[in-house]
Amino acid sequence: MAVTPAAKTPSIAIARALRRLGLTQGRGKDFRVEGEYNEAGERVRTRVLTLTRHADETVAARADDIERWASGDGGWSFTVNVRYSDTGRPHCTISNGTVDSVREEPPAPPAPEQQPDEPAAETAVLEDPAQPEGCEEPPAKEAPPSKGSLTITHSRAEGTLLEGSRKGDGVYEIVRPIGFRSSRSLGALYIQRSRDREADMWRINRGVTALREAGWEVTVEIDEERRRSFEEAEAERLDRAEERADRFSGRAGRAAASSGARHRAALGALDGIEPGQPILVGHHSERRHRRAIERSDNHMRKSIEEQGKAEHYAHRAEAAEQYEKRRYDPNRTRRRLEKLGAELREQERYRDEEKAAGRDAGRYERRIADLREEIAHWEQVVEKARQDGVKLWEADDFAPGDFALYSGTWYQIKRVNPKTLSIAWNLRLAPKQVMTLEDATERGNTWTFGIDYTKIRARCPEAAMLAFLADGKVPGTKSAWEAHEAQPASEVRAAQASKRKTKPKRSSSDPKVPKRVYVECPLGGTEATLTWLNGNSQPHKDFAPVRIEAGEEKFHRSVWSPGLQADIARILADGGYEVDGEGWTLSRDRTGFVRPIKPKDEPQRAPAAADAGEPDPPAADTAAPADAPTQPAEEPPAPEPEQPVDEPAEQPDGAAPAPPVDEPALPVEDPQELRLQREQAAALGWSAGQAEFVIAAAAGRLYLHQFGSLYCRDIPGTAGRLVSNHRLNALVKAGFVTVGAADANRERSVLVTVDGRRAVAVWKRWKPAPVEKNREQECERLRPLLHGVQARRLAEQAARDEVERKAASAAFQEAHQRLMEWEDREDRLWAAWAKVHGIVYRLQRRPAGWVPTDEEVKAHGLDPEVVAELREDAVNPQPKPVLPDLKQRPMPELPQLEPDDQTPEQLDLFTVA
Repeated sequence: MAVTPAAKTPSIAIARALRRLGLTQGRGKDFRVEGEYNEAGERVRTRVLTLTRHADETVAARADDIERWASGDGGWSFTVNVRYSDTGRPHCTISNGTVDSVREEPPAPPAPEQQPDEPAAETAVLEDPAQPEGCEEPPAKEAPPSKGSLTITHSRAEGTLLEGSRKGDGVYEIVRPIGFRSSRSLGALYIQRSRDREADMWRINRGVTALREAGWEVTVEIDEERRRSFEEAEAERLDRAEERADRFSGRAGRAAASSGARHRAALGALDGIEPGQPILVGHHSERRHRRAIERSDNHMRKSIEEQGKAEHYAHRAEAAEQYEKRRYDPNRTRRRLEKLGAELREQERYRDEEKAAGRDAGRYERRIADLREEIAHWEQVVEKARQDGVKLWEADDFAPGDFALYSGTWYQIKRVNPKTLSIAWNLRLAPKQVMTLEDATERGNTWTFGIDYTKIRARCPEAAMLAFLADGKVPGTKSAWEAHEAQPASEVRAAQASKRKTKPKRSSSDPKVPKRVYVECPLGGTEATLTWLNGNSQPHKDFAPVRIEAGEEKFHRSVWSPGLQADIARILADGGYEVDGEGWTLSRDRTGFVRPIKPKDEPQRAPAAADAGEPDPPAADTAAPADAPTQPAEEPPAPEPEQPVDEPAEQPDGAAPAPPVDEPALPVEDPQELRLQREQAAALGWSAGQAEFVIAAAAGRLYLHQFGSLYCRDIPGTAGRLVSNHRLNALVKAGFVTVGAADANRERSVLVTVDGRRAVAVWKRWKPAPVEKNREQECERLRPLLHGVQARRLAEQAARDEVERKAASAAFQEAHQRLMEWEDREDRLWAAWAKVHGIVYRLQRRPAGWVPTDEEVKAHGLDPEVVAELREDAVNPQPKPVLPDLKQRPMPELPQLEPDDQTPEQLDLFTVA
């Protein structure tokens, strides 16, 4: 049995508990879940707002159950507080903060208040002329005379019916907003979709209350045991579908006939008038001609309307005719059985919880019986389809590598799951007639998509599909079925299993095989540590870390040191592995280097050295010999040292170059710096024109003319050539270039900043592919240099803006809270003033400074706290709080960066194209 996972957040837990009571969530519905957040943006409290009276009454009745359900679903603790107003309506608050639990009892019905005698001058406006003098109590309100008797019955066989009403008696107008509708065939009012279901007591009770208040005597009869079988309900649905098909077919035929008649009338109205004949203005035929055109136009419009009706009813008739075929489609039925099974398990869980709490679980028992009957019916439909020869695809019909036909495309299967197939998926290549796993593989990752078996239309084995593709054909369902019968999936799986048995035990997909090695070695260190990693980049439990000691020479090049690479290759070879992939990469924590490895079919050892005292040479694919002057292939090329003057330029043929005495070590670059340079170069996103612009600015060749034109001075002393300045603004805002001050000729140089010079250096060294951009795209905002000065300035500005925004939001929340408190206070004061003066509708404002007299306080039973607030307001009135403006303003543009103070580059400065 499937188990619903526990709620991961308090919002999910309390929403589940409330939906379990039949309440709906969302704006304009029964409840809404909100939260309060601290300055760090973390939720510190979750609360529920009940939006309807029905929600308040339901929560007040099941408060203990809500707290228990939320606590049992993930251990989230909530407190439900229930308070009642003077009118008897409950007001509920639900939150998980530290609050006191309040559970008030519903108040007793209020007794009629006695009105004391008051001076005539003060009560002349409020006196009732029908009230006799000297009567302290008003006479009791008489109930309206009975208009008749009505009966509301409910059974799952017939639904909810309201009987005893006649047309024009006003009953339908009363119950229609509640959900009752009128039916000629039933001869009574009914609630829609109430058959085969439990009684909707909320609608029934509202209807009873409204009818009794209108003077009707209402009797309610509920019988949940009387029901009809699911087969009877299905037979009735099919009969109604046939009736709909006949009815809509008749309407479509009549509309089509009317459309044709109107069309012929439109053409006949113009008989006797030549096509294209203009209206002869002033002629005796003018009026007849205009009337003929008007009649033809009216008939043509009616013909078009009737044609639209005919098409509409034809579509509805077709849908009704296809109802049985679609409803009893075996694949649709299998999907329906999945949903019914999930609902059955849910109802059984609810039943067990109700029984464990000692409550009646009759409604769940009835629903479980209905679901079991419906599931049995649909299972018979599926079984009958199998007996009739309909192919229903299942997991046993497929093997990895096969092709499945889904939505007109053949997809290759990567995995066969119990309920779905994992098929090759590449959205960029869709639509494609055949999608292979190779098409869905990018950078070693294969993208897949899960598809249900009920949506599969055919299967084709991999060998047959390759044969079809070799002939330039794509198989159809008939050819694929023949291939499926010739090579069933069981044979394919057996062949795959035999191949797996013949493979060596070590495989890259075996979880016991390490996938990578992690080497930690500082620059110039004397020892290194090699750790075997599994597929999750965690230390492998079956392989202990290996410590590698340096010999006479230290590891000056870290992991690229030839001696260390030789030791790593020897350790991997001893274990039966070899390096794989492009090269060493820096780990995420920037403390070591990682490289993929793979098993070797046969361990290959390095040949032993001729001299016993000479160390073993490293493997050819991992490092060069120690005496070779070249660097490893995976290390970025370092600048070659200058050759000494006294060293001969050439060596004799066949003689190896002698190592110089006390030669300084090659300059070693920090791997972190190299990684940063590559990331900065890849993140520039320059076009070729933008790169040339910044390089020219770094060479000091760009300047702005006094009239705003931009020139590039290729040769010093010349005016230069005019270039477009549309790239300037974007590069200035990104912090790569800046415009200097005007010189004596009122010309302003375009110079590079520190970020610009760094960007030019990494662009020239790593040579990233330029981005193709048009003129508009080159004017768009550019990303500043990664980890550069401009990026840091923008981050600081964004942080300051975030602090200001949070402060403004906190001030707004505080002002809003004061406004809500002020409005609540005004409501209390207005209610007291209105009670004294007998005002019902809130169309008048409370006069400022009004204070009730002691007689008015005693006569109307005003709350002492409200009276105190009125007196305080008369002395010191509180103005209405004003909410601050929260309109977001765009961040101001940062000032331009200062130009770089280094000497401009002189590359190609004096060349002439």
